[in-house]
Amino acid sequence: MGILAYRKQRKILNSAVQTMRTHGIAVSGPYRRQDGTLLFSVADCVVTEEELLRLRRDERLEANKVHELLAEIKERPV
Repeated sequence: MGILAYRKQRKILNSAVQTMRTHGIAVSGPYRRQDGTLLFSVADCVVTEEELLRLRRDERLEANKVHELLAEIKERPV
């Protein structure tokens, strides 16, 4: 990924995090895995940068839609 694409992605991630915080959703991070993947703590779940970007792309950043995604994440096998 080029520098400009990386900057654009960071800007989108920051926007997504800020939108969720505005809706009253507790978000912390990013935290980086050893493989370079960014992780965020959203409510009581861990969400990857890809999942956050998907939320924004699908316009699911409202509180009720984020909670739907978190329910899906909790159902996944670990």
